[in-house]
Amino acid sequence: MSDLHRRQALSPLFTFLTAGLATAGLAGGAGCGETNTPPPKTAASAGVSNVQAAPPVDRTRCKSEGKQIVAADTDLDKKADVWKYYVPNGSGAQVMTCKQVDLNHDGKVDITYYYDDTGTQSVLEEFDLDFDGRNDLTVFYANGKKVREELDTNYDNRSDVWKFYEDERLVRVERDSDFNGRVDQWEYYENGRLDRIGYDTSGSGRVDKWDRAPEGVDDSLPGATPAATAPATAASTAPAPAAPTAATTPPAAPASVKK
Repeated sequence: MSDLHRRQALSPLFTFLTAGLATAGLAGGAGCGETNTPPPKTAASAGVSNVQAAPPVDRTRCKSEGKQIVAADTDLDKKADVWKYYVPNGSGAQVMTCKQVDLNHDGKVDITYYYDDTGTQSVLEEFDLDFDGRNDLTVFYANGKKVREELDTNYDNRSDVWKFYEDERLVRVERDSDFNGRVDQWEYYENGRLDRIGYDTSGSGRVDKWDRAPEGVDDSLPGATPAATAPATAASTAPAPAAPTAATTPPAAPASVKK
């Protein structure tokens, strides 16, 4: 068993999230806290990244400055494992800006939720799937709906899979199959089903080869294996991915919080 597979097998959070239950049932307890968790992983390379820039997020919402922090000990081991950050809303009430959870009670934050100005909807969620202190999955929201996911599948501290959603339906998946920090495969979905796949075979950062999903294959069903083998008749008829943009600079890591 490879080191990567061993880490996945030993991580209950990895199993939990990849089973499709990423954000369910984690509201228990109050409180929030900061650790020396490294900044979120973003795709970058020595050259210009062709990864579409992520939506902007105010990451100071999970900083302690100017906020009331309420901590909770959910497993009664006399150590806080859930933290919430609050700021006054100007009307005498407190609004939650951030929540962090130490899921396996090892003193490190495993899940971080960033909230909007109302304190009711997530704008960003970060997950440490293998409990190594580094985020492996980042989920972006707009108006309460998921719009983007970034996943580090080989745990090298760089995202290599990006999923894009419209009305919470998957419309495109971009992959860095050789883990060099640049997208080289684009999957397009129509009505939730794989329609076509574009490949960068030359290293240009753009699609130069297209495959079509075979007719009659419902890849939305469990166990379906839609191998895209039928080449497209005209690559120009399919939309190309976004033009290359510079990778977003990650924020500085938060300071430690005394517990």
